Amino acid sequence: MGVKLGGVGLGLWGAVGVLILVFVFGAPPGDIPSDAILVIIAVITAASAMQAAGGIDYLVYLAEKVIRSRPKLVNYLAPLITFAFCAGAGTGNIIFPLLPVIYEVSYERGIRPERPLSTSVAVSGFALAASPVAAAMAAFVGLTGSQGDALSLGEILVITFPAVLLGTIVAAVVQSRVGHDLKDDPEFQRRLAAGLIHPPAADTGEVMGAHVPVTAKRAAGVFFAGVLIVVILGAFDELLPTYEVDGKSETLSLTTLLIMVMLAVALAVMYVGKVKPGAVLDAPLTKSGLTAIIALLGIAWLANTFIAGNEETVIGGLTDIAKEAPWFLAIGLFLAAAATTSQSAAVNTMIPLGISLGIATPTLAAYLPAMGGVMTLPANGSQLAAVEIDQTGSTKIGKYVLNHSFMLPTLVIAVVSVPTALLLSRLFV
Repeated sequence: MGVKLGGVGLGLWGAVGVLILVFVFGAPPGDIPSDAILVIIAVITAASAMQAAGGIDYLVYLAEKVIRSRPKLVNYLAPLITFAFCAGAGTGNIIFPLLPVIYEVSYERGIRPERPLSTSVAVSGFALAASPVAAAMAAFVGLTGSQGDALSLGEILVITFPAVLLGTIVAAVVQSRVGHDLKDDPEFQRRLAAGLIHPPAADTGEVMGAHVPVTAKRAAGVFFAGVLIVVILGAFDELLPTYEVDGKSETLSLTTLLIMVMLAVALAVMYVGKVKPGAVLDAPLTKSGLTAIIALLGIAWLANTFIAGNEETVIGGLTDIAKEAPWFLAIGLFLAAAATTSQSAAVNTMIPLGISLGIATPTLAAYLPAMGGVMTLPANGSQLAAVEIDQTGSTKIGKYVLNHSFMLPTLVIAVVSVPTALLLSRLFV
């Protein structure tokens, strides 16, 4: 019901589920994913400040410049740039301004737009598994940080980053051979004959938006400097302060570090970008962040309540399976992401289960790319936007819901990245 309603409806239906479990079935309410919510607030505040300063427009300008410089390689460049941007910014929402660029370059070159569009959109769902500032990554580090075999942020990225990157490349190669070439596509020819779309014109290579204010460049620079600081400090625990708590020495957690740095980055971006506080709240990313918070609150709370109330049945029933086939949890993470359309909700639901089952932290880290299952159902804004942007009709939502343009690249990336990450995780076992 939540997926059908969409947006904040996902979280609101989750909250109704908690209400029913508590009042009808007598289950104690589960933990609210407060850490993940706080991380989203901090990261989105910084990203929104950068957007208000024109920093995202500057990034799009750079992406457009690269793509238009090699238009024939758009099937490969577009997904790779999407991967880099989404991993760096910690949000898949940065793909929205890239979609028109990808479509225009591919169409004007006579390339079937579905190929780069569908791969890029799918990649935006997986890239957060390789992002040091994504809410889902912070949630994972927070959940596994107290384990005896806990990994640093740098070690996690060594496992996930190359794996997702390889999955992206393989998906781009596979997707470049999908469907008819544009000149042979019957639906495109029908629209062209009916005058619903203009014929492709030669790509002039002209890059729009070249006059980017220097404040936008500075804002983007400050944001990614903050990301770099988080990566460096998260990779080397000895750089973090330690404290005596109840007679025990504790190191500053990555979650706390991420929140502090990102809020400080947001303030710095406002100054160098000359952004007023109200403009940060009006930025489109702020709305997206609030939607993500409500969705995460309802769905993760519902899952925590259900699992906590049925821990013996759920965990007991999966223990033997997980011991014999620990990869089963990766499928669970993929399906949880598909059902909730939220990477953070999937991580907060399935990773505690994996910890309870005794699965090693490096193995759990290798499962993180599976949260790209958010692209399984055509319920994401980026999917719907890509379909609307593609006037050729090549990018589509299928009649049977699951047979949409983004399904194949989603499955390819998952099938390639998870086993690759498992191989890399053996370095830390």
